[in-house]
Amino acid sequence: MSSARLAYVAYDAAGILLGISTAPFLPLLLLTRHGGSLSERLGRLPSDARDLCRPVWIHAASVGEVLAAAAFIDEVRRHWPDRHILVSTTSLAGRETARARSGADAVMLLPLDVRPVVDRVIRHVQPCCLVLVETEIWPALIRAAARQRVPCMMVSGRVSARAAGRYAQVRWLTRPVLAQMNAFAMQTDADAARIVSLGAPPERVQVIGSLKYARGNRGDSAAEQTAAEQARAMVDGRPLLIAASTHPGEEQMALDACAPLWREHPDLLLLVAPRRPERFDEVDELLARLGVSWERRSRLSGAIRRATRVLLLDTLGELPNLLSAARGVFVGGTIVPVGGHNVLEPALFGKPAAFGPFTSNVAAAADALLEHGAAVRVHSARELRTTWEALLRRPQLAEEMGARGRAVVAARGAVAQRTFEVVRRCLGE
Repeated sequence: MSSARLAYVAYDAAGILLGISTAPFLPLLLLTRHGGSLSERLGRLPSDARDLCRPVWIHAASVGEVLAAAAFIDEVRRHWPDRHILVSTTSLAGRETARARSGADAVMLLPLDVRPVVDRVIRHVQPCCLVLVETEIWPALIRAAARQRVPCMMVSGRVSARAAGRYAQVRWLTRPVLAQMNAFAMQTDADAARIVSLGAPPERVQVIGSLKYARGNRGDSAAEQTAAEQARAMVDGRPLLIAASTHPGEEQMALDACAPLWREHPDLLLLVAPRRPERFDEVDELLARLGVSWERRSRLSGAIRRATRVLLLDTLGELPNLLSAARGVFVGGTIVPVGGHNVLEPALFGKPAAFGPFTSNVAAAADALLEHGAAVRVHSARELRTTWEALLRRPQLAEEMGARGRAVVAARGAVAQRTFEVVRRCLGE
């Protein structure tokens, strides 16, 4: 038996054994918030995905990847108006964002990466290609696509040093998996080198940039413009600071940064958007303990009360609409050692960004923003307060930094077109 086949046998066996061992607990899972999605995880297609004709299947793990894929989806629509588009996600939040903002014909959760499950899904969907956004390596899915002669490619590919280290421990598996993929369109030279080190054939790897840059070239739909106007009306002209995609400890830091600012700017509003929906209640409890005046977005029916100092964004998909009203934005996952989230998001809306020292996941974008004076790196609540204070006192500074951020995005904005060309070549069109 070849080493590649042995690797797949071991992976398939592990998946099946895991499925058997967890089967007794499925009734309990049905009682949780994940219960409603269990059928999709097990390979049952949602109704709108059952009648698609040879769709372009795009897999985007969660919210950030879904939003990044949107410009690529626009390119597919422009060049192939008659093709159906199917988007799958790993997270529930990603699925809801895809339904609201991707423009796909159908959206579903990615099935469990177990051979019988993904084989069945590939046979039923019969995609013309499988496009994996960023770092999505699913051995059983990729092999199932290869067996059905479905071209498979990675776009906006990103492999952090930490992820590369983890994958290197199972290179016996990643090497045969990556060898079955048709193309790798990576974000940076470092990402390209790492994917090659894990087993990607070098001749199939190229560097074309991040799709997150491409989002700046999208034309907002009338629905998106209306949603943004409604968000600005909700803020009602108050100076707005945003702490986006926050992790434990980062909400406290943003609150500590704002505490002295509220004395000079009593009308200041801080919006806190935790990265994970399961943390909404945790942050709500933090705000209650601190005694700050706050409201939850999900319970808001009109404008925010003038006495409210903090808005907890406990809904999905609204953050981009509110960014257009912000004076400055802190991007989370950067003070704690997570590696950072989408630091380009503020720049897309012409807003100054602040982020911490841990930006390994978004290093190229963070460096570009810092180099062009569109962002500030902070290490503490005091430094964040100093940054935000300057933006509040000098609106012109905020506008200048935001304009530089837009320029950074615009200079790299042809990524969606280049990504589409990679897919087109893989399909021989």
